[in-house]
Amino acid sequence: MSRYRKITAICCAAVFAFSLAACGGGSDGPNADQQAAIEQGKKDAATVAELQMEIAALRETLGLDPDADLGDSVEGLQAELSTLKQQQADEAAKEAQKTRSDTAKALKAAIDRITSPPDGVTLPTEIPTWTNAAPATIPIIPEIGTTGATVAITLKKGDSVGSLAGWSGMDYAGTEAATGAAAKNTGMVRVYSNQEAPKRVTFGGEAGNAIHGLSAAAGAPVGDYTVALANNANIKSAALPASGVTTLTGAARTFTGTFMDATGTYSCTGSGATDCQISKDGIVGATGTWTFNPAPGAMLLQQDADYVQFGWWIRKDKDGPTHVGVFQRGSGLGETGSEFAALSAYPTDLSGKATYTGAAAGKFAVSNPIQPAHDSAGHFTADVELNANFTGDSTSTMSGMVDNFRLNDGNTDPGWGVEFKETVIATTTWNGGMTVWSIGGNKSADSGSWTASIYDDKAGPNNTPDSVAGTFNSSIGTTHSMVGAFGASKQD
Repeated sequence: MSRYRKITAICCAAVFAFSLAACGGGSDGPNADQQAAIEQGKKDAATVAELQMEIAALRETLGLDPDADLGDSVEGLQAELSTLKQQQADEAAKEAQKTRSDTAKALKAAIDRITSPPDGVTLPTEIPTWTNAAPATIPIIPEIGTTGATVAITLKKGDSVGSLAGWSGMDYAGTEAATGAAAKNTGMVRVYSNQEAPKRVTFGGEAGNAIHGLSAAAGAPVGDYTVALANNANIKSAALPASGVTTLTGAARTFTGTFMDATGTYSCTGSGATDCQISKDGIVGATGTWTFNPAPGAMLLQQDADYVQFGWWIRKDKDGPTHVGVFQRGSGLGETGSEFAALSAYPTDLSGKATYTGAAAGKFAVSNPIQPAHDSAGHFTADVELNANFTGDSTSTMSGMVDNFRLNDGNTDPGWGVEFKETVIATTTWNGGMTVWSIGGNKSADSGSWTASIYDDKAGPNNTPDSVAGTFNSSIGTTHSMVGAFGASKQD
């Protein structure tokens, strides 16, 4: 007999027994107490059946053999069910811990490859290609030993991740362009930037051709600006066809529209029948010459061209993290680049002390085979402060501290700190500064390193640079590893 038929038989026997006892052989039927006993018996029998079926199902889920003698005591069945549920919870917790430990082990290995690459291979960490302010691809990892090289991962813009000390964060993600198992490989980049919001300026006044991309002398309030295919993203007009290609002929080779929100007129000159064509995307590649004449006083949105970015990236396969990296970069810096680059040429132009504050972000992993219950991994954010002592010569120094850590978007400070030990800086970018990771004020030995670049977009001597951005790594023994990037702004 199956366990389910046995359960049904027990229920029927119990109900029959209660009914027979309640009848008592009398002809007037059960009294009130007897009727209550019958109803309670029915309820108990139903409860027993439910518990027995739940126990049987749970034992099957846990991979246990059926219990040949489940019994029919409600209290006993409830106790057994409670024991089985606790066993299920314990196994789930054990599996979750194994997953955390596996992830921590994999991420730690990926972090450690940056500072100790296998077989002497230099692993790329910087994002190789950018489209304006957005990362376009994740680095291709070269072949290492028996592990083949990865292929490019093209990124798409994702969600905003908020702001850290005035640095706006954005995620970008993508999937590897491959087939088979490699098709499951994914990548993500998190970028923080101090790029300011676009501002409206008079066309041709503040916005030179380096900003709006049109070929004309900056400063002219109105005039003809040569338009190229590269400008199509900024061309808007109701005259553009919804589909196909429209050829403009005769004298009417013009249409009104906007360029970066500035109103004006587009004109085309050309002798061929198909020299002047437009589509829904803008102008079509042809031999005609297109120009844009902005209306008097036309305003356009000027993007901030001088800004600094920092962040981290990660590659994953079906089993978890495989590679990570951190980066920092200055974009544009159109006016002066980095003034600090001229320090050796102007030894007296830059002196005094400066403090820079900002934010840091990166990846961490704690993996201890002896105490796996404490394994953890993921991403972090933190505060950073840097102190510079500019001496006007090659003895200038900088030191710093990363603290107030937050792990995996949580709000609890784990009590971590990473000290950037003082290092001499003689150029715009330097290497060699050591780091010290502390937990609860207890410092580890010197480990890892930090490096940075100084950025400034203001011309002129005696000017203290605006921003510092860099990368770092640190560790505690063989169990704790961290890699990060940071950006900081000068405090007045």
